[in-house]
Amino acid sequence: MKLVRYQLLGFNTEEEYLKHFLDTLLETNWTYEYFVDWDKVRSNVKSYVKEICLLNALTKIEKEKRESELKDIFLRYPETIKVIPLLIAVRENSIPILEISEKAIYKVFDFRERKLSPKEAEELVHFCKNVGILDLFAEINDLYAYLLGIEVGLDTNARKNRSGKIFENLVELLLNSKLAGIKDLRIRKNDKSVKISRSKNADFVIYYKGEPKVIIECSFYSETGSKPIETANSYIDLQKKIQQKNIYFIWITDGRAWKSMENTINQVAREIDFLLNYNIASEKIDKLIKHILSDKNNYRRL
Repeated sequence: MKLVRYQLLGFNTEEEYLKHFLDTLLETNWTYEYFVDWDKVRSNVKSYVKEICLLNALTKIEKEKRESELKDIFLRYPETIKVIPLLIAVRENSIPILEISEKAIYKVFDFRERKLSPKEAEELVHFCKNVGILDLFAEINDLYAYLLGIEVGLDTNARKNRSGKIFENLVELLLNSKLAGIKDLRIRKNDKSVKISRSKNADFVIYYKGEPKVIIECSFYSETGSKPIETANSYIDLQKKIQQKNIYFIWITDGRAWKSMENTINQVAREIDFLLNYNIASEKIDKLIKHILSDKNNYRRL
């Protein structure tokens, strides 16, 4: 199928459009807020200040006394139990362990806050000794500072989600800026009335005179892989479905990964009418939306 909408975007040929798309991709969407959510990090650690203070005592005593002291802390202050998984960068309160000797033994250590028996406390101390937590207290002076570092590390797992949100927010600012002057137009973000999949709302829906006219999805890819291809295929199917409802579809996608996936972009551009990157959207989105709103022929294909 021939790419059918490049002329509406102001390009003379398909090749000119595709070259411009690849040449104007954003290198990154990292902002200062991308790296660490400091408010969340500090909040997570501050919620355990009392427990941290109690466990911090283990940094001040001799190695030989740490096991008995930790057992005593567990017995007297069971609220400290829930902090132990965080010391090894684990959020779960139930940790399965496979002990290998002559026979493989499977154990589950429960770090939920509760009153322990002496035997249960000994089991948890056994865990702490074998994973290196007891030795840790000889290496650090301040458990609070250590846990801040742990939370920063754990927070990096959320960067992928932040990356998507950052690009979504960038597109939102662009839409609000470029489309502000169009009468009777309203932009709804994460519109619950329009489902992209069973669990996902549309990133943006443009309403005109109270009717949904355009669905906009946005995504950013720094790395190649199966995810961009899966997303592209799902959006090809989505466009076919919403065409039947006389709703247009625009996919704003960006990121350096597309430079290594030129064949995929070429294929997608032949299926999705309006495939834009951020810079093309910045240049063309207002004219494109005005054209769509003026189309009286209910999804006319050029």
